[in-house]
Amino acid sequence: MKTSRYTPAFRGLTLALTAAVLLTISCTRSRPMSGATAWEGGQAFDALAVEGVTAGVGRLVVTIPGSGTVMGVREAAVVSQTQGVITAVSFSTGDRVKEGQVLLRMDDRLASFNLKRAKDQLDSAVLDLKARQILAESGGASASDLARAQSSESAARSQYEQAKKSFEDATILSPISGVVASRDAQATEGNVLSVFAPVARIVDNSSFRVGIGVGEREVGRLRPGLKARVFVPSAFGETPVEAEVVAVGGGADPQTGSFPVIVGFENRWGDLVKSGMSARVEVVPEEGKPLVIVPLSALVRRGDAYALFVAEGEKAKIRTVDVGSRNGVRAEIVRGVKEGETIIVSALSRLVDGTPVSVTLRGDSASRE
Repeated sequence: MKTSRYTPAFRGLTLALTAAVLLTISCTRSRPMSGATAWEGGQAFDALAVEGVTAGVGRLVVTIPGSGTVMGVREAAVVSQTQGVITAVSFSTGDRVKEGQVLLRMDDRLASFNLKRAKDQLDSAVLDLKARQILAESGGASASDLARAQSSESAARSQYEQAKKSFEDATILSPISGVVASRDAQATEGNVLSVFAPVARIVDNSSFRVGIGVGEREVGRLRPGLKARVFVPSAFGETPVEAEVVAVGGGADPQTGSFPVIVGFENRWGDLVKSGMSARVEVVPEEGKPLVIVPLSALVRRGDAYALFVAEGEKAKIRTVDVGSRNGVRAEIVRGVKEGETIIVSALSRLVDGTPVSVTLRGDSASRE
């Protein structure tokens, strides 16, 4: 029989070393690794150190921005209403014209002849009708005779009105007062104008309009009469022009989904501002009730919505919120957080609902500092 090489003393030493190793492994597993999530495997670790702010209430001094193109308060596209040869043109691009002023004339000799003939036929039909009416009163004309006379007079009057319009259409007048923004190349003496041929564009620049589009969250805070600022860089650089909202659309544009808003301002600069210039607009909205103000950096996405982490007791709780207007690095919270609650603003990527936290407060969320 072989004798064992391991003495009782050696076996005791081996057992002691094995126990020490197992104890070391057990202690290592019981401590969290540096940077580990606050909750892992169902075991609670030390509270995560975070910074927070107290939810403060205030108003964001917000301007609702937009951009558009300057337009005259009225703009008219002048077109020919008849066909003819141009005999005289009395306007040029850039001219200031009055409503009813003659812009051009076409050859109206044939129209004049047709008008005279139609007038003679109308006068004859009127005299015949009067005679039939007198005879009918004395019994000398039947009801059918009177009806035929009335029909003839009506037809003659219609022909006269058509001939009169054709004669008048040979002379093109300015429909509004303003500045000639453009004169069509066809509007020259000796040229033949067809029906609906463009002649000129007239802009009433006594005041201007700029159309912008705003979102559904902003349109509810706008109404006619609110103050606005318009920037026309090509005319004034970055100097703002005082303006006001003159109209707010009652529905969204089906193409863009935005709501149309028209801003107007008076022209006090002559021809310095022109229709077609690019403009930037800032509208000062109607002030609503004070709301909780939070840093934009505190907001996190949660699906299609926004959320905040709020400290409740010693834990972080996620709260879905409705975000209102934004201004710079701050936003209004319409619903979801109350004044005085603690909003967590740091280590957001390491938080989940229920994470133990130790919060260091950094002031009021509505403070501008």
